[in-house]
Amino acid sequence: MTIEIIDYAVNSSFDNYVSLQINGKAYLFHLVYLRDNCTDKKSFHDETHQRLVDIFNDIDLESDLNGAVDIEKGELVVKWRDGAVSRFTEQWLLRHAYYPADVVEPNEHVQFPEKITWGRTKFDSLIQNGQHFKNDYQHLQDPSVKKNIFQEIYQYGFTLIQNVPVSIEATKQVSELISIIRPTHYDTGVWDFTSDLAKKDTAYTSLAIDMHTDGNYWYETPGLQLFHLLFHDGEGGETRICDVARVLELIKARAAEDESWQETLDILTKQPIEFHQSGEPENVFVENRFPILQIDDDGNLVQCRWNTSDRSSMMKNAKYPVNKIYLAMSRFNELINDTVNYVRFPLAPGTIFVFDNWRVLHARTAFNGKRRLCGSYLTRDDFIARFRSLLFDREQWLNSV
Repeated sequence: MTIEIIDYAVNSSFDNYVSLQINGKAYLFHLVYLRDNCTDKKSFHDETHQRLVDIFNDIDLESDLNGAVDIEKGELVVKWRDGAVSRFTEQWLLRHAYYPADVVEPNEHVQFPEKITWGRTKFDSLIQNGQHFKNDYQHLQDPSVKKNIFQEIYQYGFTLIQNVPVSIEATKQVSELISIIRPTHYDTGVWDFTSDLAKKDTAYTSLAIDMHTDGNYWYETPGLQLFHLLFHDGEGGETRICDVARVLELIKARAAEDESWQETLDILTKQPIEFHQSGEPENVFVENRFPILQIDDDGNLVQCRWNTSDRSSMMKNAKYPVNKIYLAMSRFNELINDTVNYVRFPLAPGTIFVFDNWRVLHARTAFNGKRRLCGSYLTRDDFIARFRSLLFDREQWLNSV
């Protein structure tokens, strides 16, 4: 367990570096990176963990990126020209190593759990297993129950909370446990509505609503969504849900074998689609910068935006032929409405259904009678931040950033 200096250059500003051998492997650190992350107590605030020294404004980048580099008591020590001293332990260096890529160790101690995709068969097996989606409102403050709620939402895209008092107050309590309620023009807190067209949106009718995500006409779409049925004295109004992460897997598999499906995948992930909400005369929303499926560098789903009811008629400046865009959307629509890819169930008073609005499409069958539903939009960043705090010890996390 040793650190050795192999090489260093301290005469060319941003190009200055030190090469180290740690446990038989070679790593390179630029001095500008080490200076930016100086471990001197004057450089970072003890409680906020924010930088106190701004290298872009507080030091001379042409001269202060030079320093005396040495190994003292098994640590890399850099004594900077402005008097600051940085000491980097072997553990810190290995945890923060970035070059070369083939020896960089993954930060396995703070990884989120793997997401699990599902279709109808997988969903049924999870339900029948009896160990999933059984969270009880009476035990919300139990750390294991709270963590399980977050983990199921993250891994599967949804969860259920049972035995909830049939009230707005209890719905608000559960919402605020999970994240921060996001105010919108529909409501500034927990919304509560029936089919009275109080807002000019088909959700405020008794009509059937096909598979969709909410808020596609907003730049900041809701991260999570929460439903709690308070009352229904009629028939219908069942919920359907579909895991778009699973649908994307199916599309990618077909694209690997068929050029036409590869074009479909390209269109779904690269062609921006315009959505609008124009029912309220004082609030007209339009968003046209994002494709139906946003994916990451590994091809995994980041976010789905889909609601054919809210799709604009505009197809100007399309990247692909319009007929090909419609073919891609038709194929996507066929998959999300295939009975092997969705599940259908009734909402019930006392059971809260909360889901990832970026991943899980939802739909509603037509209904009759009086039906009162409440729920909320929840911010995604705060959900992720709270989940991170449930997963990782604070020191463990701070040591990884």
